[in-house]
Amino acid sequence: MKRLWSVLAALLLGLVSLVLVPVQARANGENWRITEYTVEAAVDAHGTTSVHLALSFDFGNDPGHGPYLTFPLRQAIANDPDHWRMLDMTIGPVSSPSGADAAVKTETKDGNLLVRVGSQGRTFTGVQTYEVNYTIRGLIAPQQAQSGLDEFNWNAVGPGWEVPIDSAKVTLTGPAAISRASCFSGGSFDEPCDATASGDGATYSVTQVGNGSGMQVVAGFPAGTFTGAEARLERRYSVGNMFPVTPWTAGIAGVLSALGLAAVLRRTRRSARDQVYLGLTPGVVPATGQEANIGHEAHAAPVAVQFTPPQGARPGELGTLTDATADNRDISATIIDLAVRGHLSIAQTGRRDWTFTRQNGADQLVAYESQLLNRLFSAGGQVTTDDLKDSSYSGLLSGTKGALHRRVATELKWFTANPATVRALALAAGVGLVAVGVGIGFLFGLFGWGLVGAAGVITGLAVMAMNNHFGSRTATGSAVLAQTRGFELYLRTAEADQIRFEEGIDVFSRYLPYAIMFGVAERWTKVFSQLADEGRYTFNTPWYYGYGYGFSYNHFASSLDSLASTMSSSLQSATAATSGGSGFSGGGGFGGGGGGGW
Repeated sequence: MKRLWSVLAALLLGLVSLVLVPVQARANGENWRITEYTVEAAVDAHGTTSVHLALSFDFGNDPGHGPYLTFPLRQAIANDPDHWRMLDMTIGPVSSPSGADAAVKTETKDGNLLVRVGSQGRTFTGVQTYEVNYTIRGLIAPQQAQSGLDEFNWNAVGPGWEVPIDSAKVTLTGPAAISRASCFSGGSFDEPCDATASGDGATYSVTQVGNGSGMQVVAGFPAGTFTGAEARLERRYSVGNMFPVTPWTAGIAGVLSALGLAAVLRRTRRSARDQVYLGLTPGVVPATGQEANIGHEAHAAPVAVQFTPPQGARPGELGTLTDATADNRDISATIIDLAVRGHLSIAQTGRRDWTFTRQNGADQLVAYESQLLNRLFSAGGQVTTDDLKDSSYSGLLSGTKGALHRRVATELKWFTANPATVRALALAAGVGLVAVGVGIGFLFGLFGWGLVGAAGVITGLAVMAMNNHFGSRTATGSAVLAQTRGFELYLRTAEADQIRFEEGIDVFSRYLPYAIMFGVAERWTKVFSQLADEGRYTFNTPWYYGYGYGFSYNHFASSLDSLASTMSSSLQSATAATSGGSGFSGGGGFGGGGGGGW
């Protein structure tokens, strides 16, 4: 049986995903497929190919907005690490004969062109047809040594498609008679498929592609058919061609890097030592009016088990204190803590639908908790997972994290300075050192000494990697941290017979947010499951309402697992295949990419 901690993690990850990316593409439907994928392509004597793609997308009963496609705009070249082979593309008209939404949004990212068809507010079911027109240049490999031909070599169906394609057909026409035609499919383009050529045309067909399996079509034209059709090349920068490694450059770069790293380590060790109350037991704070000397301990103090969290400390605050960072886990623990304390409830209203309802909790909220609840319920007393897609929720996480940092530094005074500010300054310094190193590298690279700049880059990266070690805790913060470590030890090690129950408190639910924050919720749940099996404990979660008849932990866990997969989706970037050699041996051609639905 899946444990309650994984259920809560799935729910909160879904919530986090919705807040962070309000217009993010959702995951492919389980039964989505493309029944027909038909391409009509015409290549002219200068190497520009005009493409008309018609596809029938079957959404079944799982509504979708439309398809998306990804196209690589550059590819590596075998035996030439210094250049990219560029694929120049222009997207033309896009339409839907079946009447589906055919609005187009394009984005260029990481050397890929992402094309999304459809609109956020509209969904469709059943079979919808789409027609996409575009031109592409860079598919010609003139006068290949192995075949002696000018080759048109194209991944007409790229290996990045996330949905199955029942059948694909490509019709190609060229400026001269086609001498030879071949077709390959599969993830590595090594499985032959049907190809026939007649005159200046060729037809290719294959079944059962998509889901990582592509389709490569190759057509050989007489040498000299294409003029000026060579692919455009761009410089591909790499360490090898910008920073030659020689004994002198490597030696000097190594010495300077060692000095820079030593300075970073010395700086973090000196300033990141936390303040402590000297002469007091770790975890003890001086009484009001009691004088105490503040200094630094050379060695870490032993951890003593503590059966309760530090008095009045919330799980999100302790999570921030522990690693000097307010992260998503701290926010998740805070939301569950607010639910346990009666300030909101969580109800599953459908197979993929959740509703959060604001409640009137009896205890007092601190500022960041009020801010979180007010932002979450800004539109009313209830909010659903669909509502959270709205862009108005985009600042909820960042705002809460900022408020948590201010809480532990300014209000609770657990840090000598706001950890977020210290971290930002360290990151800025690291970026500055990297920039200086890069500048020196380019400057000295003109004389073959570019590797020397690597010292600045390495030192800057070390500063960025250690950005969370430049701040320090106050003596009070160190005392609370010692208590926190003791409570964490209790949650990590307590057995069923060692659980300390408190009158009027559901210890499982009350300490569950802390267990989530410490990453030990699975163990905490296991202990109470044992107690429940022995008849010594009864699970009671009035802050959560299940879907269906009665409460079932099995159904609760499995249904929320599907929430995580549905809400955490994004467009898949195409992986450019390495090109080179004759296309008639298979192995992939130019272009490709993939796609799916959203």
